[in-house]
Amino acid sequence: MAWLIWFVFSLGLSILAAGKKGWLQFWPVGLVALVVVYVLDSALVNLGAFSYRYGVPALGGLPLLYFLSVFPNGIILARFYPPRRRLRLPYVLVVAVLFLFMEWLMIITGNFRHLHWTLEYSLVLNAIGMILVLWLGEWLGVIKPGE
Repeated sequence: MAWLIWFVFSLGLSILAAGKKGWLQFWPVGLVALVVVYVLDSALVNLGAFSYRYGVPALGGLPLLYFLSVFPNGIILARFYPPRRRLRLPYVLVVAVLFLFMEWLMIITGNFRHLHWTLEYSLVLNAIGMILVLWLGEWLGVIKPGE
C-alpha cells in the first residue's frame, strides 16, 4: 500500500508541478532516472546492502510501483534544476535529503530494510544518482547548461 501511495503522490506531483510542457520536455530524463535507479538499486539489493518489501525478482528486487515512481520523479528533478551553476549542488543536496526522508518513512512502515547500509550511505547514493541523472540529461541536450 505504501508503494502505491508513493507512486500516486509522485505522479500527481509531477503532473501538477511540471505540467504538460514539463512532461513533454523532460520525459527523457525520466527514462534516464529509471536506468540509473535500476542499475544502482538492483546492484545494491543483489549485494545485500538493503532490501525492499514486495520486490520483483525480474526488476532486480525493486518493487514495481517504486520503480515506476522514478519516472515522474526524474521529470520533477529536471524541471526544477536551477540554471545557475552555484545553486545546483544545494538543489541536489536538498532533494537528496527529501528522498532520504521518504526512505526513512518506508523503513518505519517496513517496506524498506537496511541490511549492511545506513541512512548516511543513502544520502550519498541519492546525491550521486541525482547528479548522474542530471548530467546525462544535459549530455542528451534535454537540460540546457546553465551560467
